[in-house]
Amino acid sequence: MLEYFYKSHRTLVHFRQGPLGPFLDGFAAGLKKQGFSSHHACHILGKCCQFNDFLIERGIAFGPKIQTAIEPFVQAYLAHFRTTGRYFGDSIVRLAHRHLFKYLIEVGAIKHSEPKPPRKPYSWMLDPYVKFLREDRQVTDKTIDSTRKVLCAFLDQLGRKVAPRDMKSLGIRAIEEYVRQYVKDSPHNLMRLVSSLRGFLQFCARQRYTTIDFSGVIPSVPRYRLASLPRGIDDATIDRMLKAVPQATPVGCRDYAILMLLTAYGIRGQQIAELRLEDITWPRSLIRIKACKGGKEVLLPLLETVGEAILRYLQHRPPNTPFRHLFLTPRAPHRPLTGMAISQIVRRHIKKAGLEVPRCGTSTLRHSWAIRTLTQGSSIKTIADMLGHRWVGNTFIYAKADLKALRGVALPWPEERS
Repeated sequence: MLEYFYKSHRTLVHFRQGPLGPFLDGFAAGLKKQGFSSHHACHILGKCCQFNDFLIERGIAFGPKIQTAIEPFVQAYLAHFRTTGRYFGDSIVRLAHRHLFKYLIEVGAIKHSEPKPPRKPYSWMLDPYVKFLREDRQVTDKTIDSTRKVLCAFLDQLGRKVAPRDMKSLGIRAIEEYVRQYVKDSPHNLMRLVSSLRGFLQFCARQRYTTIDFSGVIPSVPRYRLASLPRGIDDATIDRMLKAVPQATPVGCRDYAILMLLTAYGIRGQQIAELRLEDITWPRSLIRIKACKGGKEVLLPLLETVGEAILRYLQHRPPNTPFRHLFLTPRAPHRPLTGMAISQIVRRHIKKAGLEVPRCGTSTLRHSWAIRTLTQGSSIKTIADMLGHRWVGNTFIYAKADLKALRGVALPWPEERS
């Protein structure tokens, strides 16, 4: 299969020698089957061939410990580059070999060995707390990872005080000194810090890791309901953004369909990332939007303009992929888009259109849809159902942006009496 990418007989002989030689034909066939372009596949195969040459020079035979030779190869590879700018050679080489070793594991040439995370001095109390969050509290993996990072930073700063005997003598001062460092952080970061530390310290008290419950030491972060205004953009600005999307390319068709879904329904980026092919019922012109963030699932009519945009994208959607997700990455190996990738797509097209929007992203289009729908006369309950809000109180913030309704309840400015 190497002949599909290379024509020179000398090059083919070079590839097929050495410890990795017997596997590179199958690896090349796998890259072709996954839809890699010739340029991208040749780039990956070239890095693997260089690694193969490195193994030959060092006299390293093929075996289960061949992965340990990756790090010396990367260091030797980067030693030839002399640049003062930012260079991503490290990640490029590692990514190419990640594809190779994934193939070698799939064909059974080497066994998969999951590296065990290093055991920290505080694992004896952090691991039970993570288990408690996952099994008893049913917390999502994403939230657990975020909480773990906050707690690891806190426990790392405690240093040697994380031993079971020392935790019994933990004092208030150590906790106050740690929290004081983050007083000037953003409100979002502070709330995450406060929530993570309070839950962990309450757990430590219940398990008698500490003598008393220190969660009350953590100060609360002031948060005023409906204190801010929803960030949105007007219809003319949205039209400028949509017209600037190049629909002549597969990526442009995909991005345009994503933007149409966001502007037509006001859904979250994560909900678009989770859309599957079976969520669209074409004969009945319906689209199912799954629940997100404790909300509820909604079944909406598929608008004609949105359906046409999705159909144009489906003509370019990568075929022969095991994923049923609607939107995939354009480059092989094709993977479902994430909610973060959806936000980056929106941000990129807003900037390409030359629009000045503070903190632009999927939430901007969601707020724009809610404000537009409210000004057109829809009720708060209707908007809450469309947005998937389980509690209608979350939707009242958009009433602050309905200037037409607010003018009707405004009182006249009192005149000054002489």
